[in-house]
Amino acid sequence: MLVKKSSKKFKFKSKVIVWKAGNRDGGDKGAWRFARVPEDISAKIKEMQKGKLRRGWGAVYAKAKIGKSEWKTSIFPDRHSNTYVLPLKKQIRYEENLYDGTDIKVSIGIWF
Repeated sequence: MLVKKSSKKFKFKSKVIVWKAGNRDGGDKGAWRFARVPEDISAKIKEMQKGKLRRGWGAVYAKAKIGKSEWKTSIFPDRHSNTYVLPLKKQIRYEENLYDGTDIKVSIGIWF
């Protein structure tokens, strides 16, 4: 039996943000970088997620695109805001010349 997954694509603008949780020395070494999914899009994704099996930390499968770089990942709910955050791999940041605070255009496809 083939099960059809629900999916949706979104485009938005964001900034590269630094996540230093658990980084005790205060430096950027080992700090994660993310793009915040806007609140209105995050609300739509949360609505789509209702009634679906939840993954660890409430993660949602995603295929992200910034510039010419495209990769499969997950977005995660941020417990400090009403948004999801998209992790930005180091390789992607280098390939797309992204630095802390850089404005970016993001395209994500999400599915459950």
